[in-house]
Amino acid sequence: MQAVRTSDGVWRLVHSAGINVQNSSMQQSRTAAGGSAAVSAGNVRTAHGHAAREPAHGNGGGLRQHSTGTTQRHVAGSSRQQTGGDSEKRGSPAQACGLPPVNRYTLRELKISSILQNPRLRHEVVFEPKLEFRPNSSGQLAETKQRAAMQYWAEVEQQVRAVQTAPTARSVATVTMLVVELREILAEMIEDGPSADASLAAEVRERIDETCVRQQLQHGVFDAAQTVAFIAGLMRSLAQPQRHAAIARLSLYVQRGRLARALRGAFDVLEAIKIDAANSGIELYRDFMRATAVAFERSHFSISARRGSITLNDTTAWWQRALLDARARGLHVHGLDTVFLNVARDLVLDDSQSVPALFRMDDARIQTIRREAERLGVVGMVFLSFSQFLQLLARRGNKGIRIDHSSIAAECLQLIPEGCRVHWAESLGSRKPPRGDVSFSQLIDGLRALAERIFDRVMLPSEVAMLERTLLRAARHECPLREVVEDRVSQALCEQSDFLSRNRSHSETISSAASEPLRRSMLLFLAPPLAALAQRIYCVLAHHWLVYKPFYTSVSGSKSAKSESAALTDSVSAR
Repeated sequence: MQAVRTSDGVWRLVHSAGINVQNSSMQQSRTAAGGSAAVSAGNVRTAHGHAAREPAHGNGGGLRQHSTGTTQRHVAGSSRQQTGGDSEKRGSPAQACGLPPVNRYTLRELKISSILQNPRLRHEVVFEPKLEFRPNSSGQLAETKQRAAMQYWAEVEQQVRAVQTAPTARSVATVTMLVVELREILAEMIEDGPSADASLAAEVRERIDETCVRQQLQHGVFDAAQTVAFIAGLMRSLAQPQRHAAIARLSLYVQRGRLARALRGAFDVLEAIKIDAANSGIELYRDFMRATAVAFERSHFSISARRGSITLNDTTAWWQRALLDARARGLHVHGLDTVFLNVARDLVLDDSQSVPALFRMDDARIQTIRREAERLGVVGMVFLSFSQFLQLLARRGNKGIRIDHSSIAAECLQLIPEGCRVHWAESLGSRKPPRGDVSFSQLIDGLRALAERIFDRVMLPSEVAMLERTLLRAARHECPLREVVEDRVSQALCEQSDFLSRNRSHSETISSAASEPLRRSMLLFLAPPLAALAQRIYCVLAHHWLVYKPFYTSVSGSKSAKSESAALTDSVSAR
């Protein structure tokens, strides 16, 4: 599993089955060609839809009459094993069995039992107050999966046309497999639902019989309308009301001769229903997952260490170097927790250091913290450079103009939003920035418009060129202005992080020690985002220490390895 940040500033966790988890509390992601789901903030229902207990009866379209007494439960069971058992052991059922992009295997990651055993998701719940699944429709991964899905369903369209005109072995097998896969997803959803109705799930498997479906397709007597109507009825009983319109369209597709579209729509709606249920489960168990996070992650780490699935050599070497440095700085007298919070803070803020393996759960979060620290430095540099540019213009003939530095600061923060970098090397002739970046031309356009509002006139081409030179000169790493700004931002972040560590607090109010370097550089407007960033750093490191303190104390060889600091435990638990 991996975490990535999209161009809109949204975090996504991407699971191996193509399920994404996204959060937007920061507002602030692996792969089958198949179904996807993300996690975003918003309203979350606390109850699932309930499974139907009285499915419609019928004998067409591969549906068995359970009243005839001829139903054989082992038929459905054997077909289920044949479809899923061996392929599931191979680890890539979608490729091995030709399953659709959304299938029972991709949707199993949305089961509440899977969620409760998912270390990455359990870890994310600690930091994100609003975390839920949603379909993933943006980013390169989503585009790749969408192209693969389009190719898959284009092939299904051809097979459906063949089975309706001149059935072949391949077309019959394809449609049979899709109908059976829908049956299995529905049956598993019923089994996993609030009522966990095993008898209803068994009845669904009996009513949609694989042998009957195949034989009817071969002889051209398959009643697609009745089969889809039966499936839609079950889906409606499982779905929340907002899904009913999409479910109703399935039968309309069949009436219009678009069976392939109805099948694809059924899989899409089932994914949406499963996502709704998963979000309800997350909300229901959120407090439990947060309260048991430290114990769960410790247990997961212990199991991983015993199995050898995590390499600790780099973490051990980093911690031993950190202890030597801490002793040289005199930090060791304050205890191992203080040592860790200080050296780990330096690790997080130093993008030249690689992240040790034990921080794997927070690797993407650390990269985001580093990126945000860099952004604050760039915003400060742009603000000071632009202010100097405005003062120069004012001295050249606009002496009566009043320059409002607070509004300029706010504008700079908006021009370079959270999670973005300025692409300084971009050609001025291009207007499309690389993904996730702010183009230099965009920045120049925004500052030019701001200057025109301030001076109430159109900027001359020579003045725009001067603005470009001013910013590019300041953006050079060897520029004294940039060095000063980066140093003051780093100093303020360290002071604020130390303040939070000493007080074991979760405050986004800037301390006096942290505000001083900002005030001296006219960068006090950076205090709110800087305090919020320091708070994020402290939350990550405090939780990490609670989980892995036994490991670090064993490496340090400390004879006074006590239980976690009560203050530290209380401060993290309070979140």
